Amino acid sequence: MYSINNVIQRSNRHKTASQPEWLWGDFVQRATQIAQQFQQQRIHSVACWLTDGAQFGCVLLACFMTHVRLLLPPNRLAENRDWAMENADLLFDDEVFFYFGIEQKLTENSPHFSVAFAADNSTEIWLKTSGSSGEAKVIVKTACQMWAEAEALSQVFERDVVEQVIGSVSVQHLYGLTFRIMLPLYQGWQIGRRQLNYAEYLLAESRQQRSLWVCSPALLNNIHFGHTGLSEYRIAGLVSSGGVLAESTANQLRRQLPCPVMEIYGSSETGVIARRFDYRQWRIFPHSRIGIDERGALWVESPWSNGCQQTADIVEIDERGFTLLGRADRIIKLNDHRISLNRMEQHLLKHPWVRDCHLGLHPRRSRLVAWVALEKTALSLERKQLIERLKAHLAQTELRIALPRYWRFCENLPRNSQFKLNHLDFEKLCEEIA
Repeated sequence: MYSINNVIQRSNRHKTASQPEWLWGDFVQRATQIAQQFQQQRIHSVACWLTDGAQFGCVLLACFMTHVRLLLPPNRLAENRDWAMENADLLFDDEVFFYFGIEQKLTENSPHFSVAFAADNSTEIWLKTSGSSGEAKVIVKTACQMWAEAEALSQVFERDVVEQVIGSVSVQHLYGLTFRIMLPLYQGWQIGRRQLNYAEYLLAESRQQRSLWVCSPALLNNIHFGHTGLSEYRIAGLVSSGGVLAESTANQLRRQLPCPVMEIYGSSETGVIARRFDYRQWRIFPHSRIGIDERGALWVESPWSNGCQQTADIVEIDERGFTLLGRADRIIKLNDHRISLNRMEQHLLKHPWVRDCHLGLHPRRSRLVAWVALEKTALSLERKQLIERLKAHLAQTELRIALPRYWRFCENLPRNSQFKLNHLDFEKLCEEIA
């Protein structure tokens, strides 16, 4: 089990965030003020939407101190606002943070921040999924699970190599919560205040401090590698998760960046499962167990996974780790041939014209549909030429029966901040196919 000694013994002059500077002592005091106000108002549940990551971390600790349930809606759409209002006593946003508990005078009876880090802290975090692949659902995590996960991640990173964590992913989702908030709180690194949606912003933040980047494949797949002098920036490491990082992108990043590039495999239900630093097998995190069911689909159990969690990912396991073969629901049969849509997408992404793609089975015609985002240089090409060249590219590795019958081209696929496609968008696309 993790130790909180490094947290409790942290100097009050330790820097928790920059721009503006926020020292650890002041950070803890503000969290304690908020916790004390929670107690006085008998608040049991808080929905949080803060644009400042450090302020988010402060409210998180206040909730952990007082066992106040924390609700995290994925966005501010009406249905998620309604969910928050139905289940929370208070909506904590930027305006509320400015005044809430600010007049509290701390006493000996004030909540103590060490409670937040207790190994048996069962304070709940409710994370509502966006429902991009079906019905939205609520994932429940506890404080002790989140700290156990942060401890496991800390064994992968050298503490002194990183000064701050910055990223393009939202703290309202488990990926951002884990890496942008929990890990820096555990490690004593600075929390990047803003969600940085462009590589240029991440680079600007990496000029002065050794920065760990936490990104989605959507951002990394669109980095323009013509930028010179990347080695001049203080990039201490890069983490990618939330979707498939194209092999060509991963290899190019590893060639150009003067730091480790780590891919993370996991889900909202399981938390982190495994990592890899090259395009070889996935290695599980400490204190985890894995196996497969009768389909060959992976199951995982860890101190942060809410027991044994069954995935839909088909894998091959050996003594070195495991290899992902594709999702059970993304392995289809056409004329008695098993076809991996994930594998086909990876092959298609290797073509220089292709920026992003999604393959799926037409719901009525039993033939594949290819939805492809093209590089700008290819957008002006004749449609017939595009299809012929891309089919020829896939034919190098796929059976003829597996080649997509229907093709739709665009500049960008409508992915959300978590690199997910809404299944309704794909269904609508299929309906438009004559």
